[in-house]
Amino acid sequence: MWLRIRKISAIVLGTLFLFASVVSAASANRLRNHDHGDALPAFSLPPITGGKAVQVSPGGKPMALTFFSIRPEFRKKRSLALLAALNELDKAFQAKVRFVAVFCDDDPGNNKDRKTIRAYMQERHITLPVLADKNREVHNLYGIFMMPLVVLIDAKGRLHEVIPYTYNIRELVEGNLRLLLGEWDKKKLAAFLAPKKTKVYSKEEKEFIRRLNYGKVMMNRKMYPQAIREFSTATKLMPKKIDGWVELGFAYLAMKKPAEAERIFRKALTVDSESDAAIAGLGLALYHQDRAQEALPELENAFIAPKPRLEVILALADLYERKGQIKKAIRFNKLAVTRLLTMYEHHWQ
Repeated sequence: MWLRIRKISAIVLGTLFLFASVVSAASANRLRNHDHGDALPAFSLPPITGGKAVQVSPGGKPMALTFFSIRPEFRKKRSLALLAALNELDKAFQAKVRFVAVFCDDDPGNNKDRKTIRAYMQERHITLPVLADKNREVHNLYGIFMMPLVVLIDAKGRLHEVIPYTYNIRELVEGNLRLLLGEWDKKKLAAFLAPKKTKVYSKEEKEFIRRLNYGKVMMNRKMYPQAIREFSTATKLMPKKIDGWVELGFAYLAMKKPAEAERIFRKALTVDSESDAAIAGLGLALYHQDRAQEALPELENAFIAPKPRLEVILALADLYERKGQIKKAIRFNKLAVTRLLTMYEHHWQ
């Protein structure tokens, strides 16, 4: 079994390096078990507050189906914030859309998490149905690949969009639902999601962007010292901009200088403590210094980003293998292989 995992990891790593420079991000409108336009299955789960099971049958009206968990601790803040945002949308759409949240229990034998959610629901007056997926049966049926996320379903019960948590998830959900209801067309949706104001850049900002872009060109050409020079200049021009620090950190990782990368990513997190890229970078920097115990929580945090880096998934697979958690290691390896195949198919379409 251990040998099999190592072989899978080697294949994944080899494929990663082969295609890293040519593939683009995977499409977001699919689940592990269902693609865009697929009819989604019905299911039945009990409410987290107790009582009879609720039948959920996609179709009849658009639906926003949310899957969430509050473990580990770093996932809790995002999940509960998303629950509150969707509750507000539920009231705003006034029964034209069905909102359902599914709590995917990480510890079915412990009622503490369910009590936490019930208390939060009472405190925030959350009335949308929150169902308990005690054994993750629905989670596995749908093929949920990360949490929290929202699955948007059209009135015919077909998969429309999958939206992992991001800073503007409420706007993304609202806009897509108005599109499904026929209130908006794609042009209006794009206008709603576009930046509200045209940015006027200062001379310093223009130079910062120029340095950043030139550094990225150097990275693509594997001219890492030159890239570091450009990114370093960018951070001096605008030290409060997270982008320069993040790019600089990944340039040091590319040069196999993880200790220096760690220093840069820690600096980046003082600029923006919730930067997904900086958290991922710190986790990878610690991982490449063989500081597994410190790296694991950072990488787990990075994994719940809207678009987790492939390197993060591979590192998690390796760390779980070392811990003897074989099922988790295999799951992350499979996810990495699936991601690579999707990226490859997307590139050649």
